[in-house]
Amino acid sequence: MAASDDYTPLFPIDHPVDGKVKNFISQFYAISDDRSRNEDWVKSFLPDATIIIGDKMAVGTENIRHLRKGMWEGVQARKHRPLAVYPAVFYPETAYDEGEKPAIQYMIEGTLISTGEKLETREITWAARAILKEEQGELKYKLYQVYLHKKPSTHDG
Repeated sequence: MAASDDYTPLFPIDHPVDGKVKNFISQFYAISDDRSRNEDWVKSFLPDATIIIGDKMAVGTENIRHLRKGMWEGVQARKHRPLAVYPAVFYPETAYDEGEKPAIQYMIEGTLISTGEKLETREITWAARAILKEEQGELKYKLYQVYLHKKPSTHDG
């Protein structure tokens, strides 16, 4: 399934990014907004992956599955809009396991509009730090950490 253009962020023009990475990122946010695709979302992570979203953390498949389920509590719909991706590859041993290809790391910025069960909407800006690894020919997250910022409300007069 091809990701909608709504989920395709900007990538730098001076740093080539593999089409596989671009597709993974776009697909991930399309899956994230579909509550019926919980298992597809969970499969986007390595079995020992770490996720940190705001003040919530999960390590490993079962904890990630539980976190995903909780992300939909009180939420009727949501729409991610990834805006831009800043990729990098680092070579120190802290960035990858010895003998393996270096991990693909990136920062991504975007917005999220979330609609609650009572149809109230919230807009959140976010940035994510991610490390992707290839497992059996498929990209998966090793680390996914999201920094959230609720947009301040404005009051006239």
